[in-house]
Amino acid sequence: MKKIYILITALFTTFLLQGQTVLHYDFTNSLSEVNGNGPELVVLDNPGIYEQDTLGEVGDTRKWVYRFEENSGFQFDNTAAGNFLGEEYTIELYFVFDELDSWKRVVDWKNRKSDNGAYVYYGKLNFYNIVTSNEAPVATGEYTYYVITRDAASKELLIYTDAEVEISFTDNFGDALLDEDNVLNFFHDDLVVQNEASPGAVAMLKIYNYKLDSTTIQNNFDDLAGNLFYIGEQKKINTNIRTFPNPVRDKLAVDLSNFDGQETVKLRLINTTGLTVFEAKADDRNQVSIDLNTAQIQNGIYVLIAESDTKRATAKVLVQN
Repeated sequence: MKKIYILITALFTTFLLQGQTVLHYDFTNSLSEVNGNGPELVVLDNPGIYEQDTLGEVGDTRKWVYRFEENSGFQFDNTAAGNFLGEEYTIELYFVFDELDSWKRVVDWKNRKSDNGAYVYYGKLNFYNIVTSNEAPVATGEYTYYVITRDAASKELLIYTDAEVEISFTDNFGDALLDEDNVLNFFHDDLVVQNEASPGAVAMLKIYNYKLDSTTIQNNFDDLAGNLFYIGEQKKINTNIRTFPNPVRDKLAVDLSNFDGQETVKLRLINTTGLTVFEAKADDRNQVSIDLNTAQIQNGIYVLIAESDTKRATAKVLVQN
């Protein structure tokens, strides 16, 4: 078994794999696409604010989010994106609503000209006026991992929360396709019926020009930390790493034996404010010892992310000097 002793963080990269790509918005003080491959999101109604929020599902790690007022979301301009979004796609969101009474708009494909589209309805998922989920998977004030997929051939539309399918129907009439305005609106509802939008915050938006399968969605949810903080294509195999000792005082060991021996593994360590405190590469799989006794490494919980060209893994690290 190969082991490597090292301290951690990764370079951000972008990937193009067999024509399948993803646009990633992480809302770190900007509505820009992080790799520069897509258009900046357009503010709808009142501008929101950028702030750091605590993400309970990721070890209470803090991350930059975009906080929006009621009925003041943002827009993805598909024309500016070169018609990136077609008949087959995936929309991946990590967001929170402050209010859940009645309908609360999530996604609008018709630029506020129709009530049809994706809502949360009293905590249940809803695609108006077609189907409502049986369960109530969304809670006020709690971030939700929310995914919409559409298959071009079958026209099947699926909506997931926390990697579980809650909505499924055949989109025969193109309700989940863009109209002539060619824009996709988030959290911003039409004004025909009042109070069908909620204030809230969003920590991640990814738009894929292909359909993610259920296994990949489950893997992305299981590796939520890596999904939120990693920038680029998500078509990677999720694997495991073992860190020791944990808690750690001065030297951290990471077992990278699940990674292929010919690949460079890029690593990063993220603190609870979402900042990268160290970065390194494991090129030759030799045992390397890194001293943690620096001003940047203070006592607390960190998220360790390890990535190669084909695999990705995360782990929590507790530093106690």
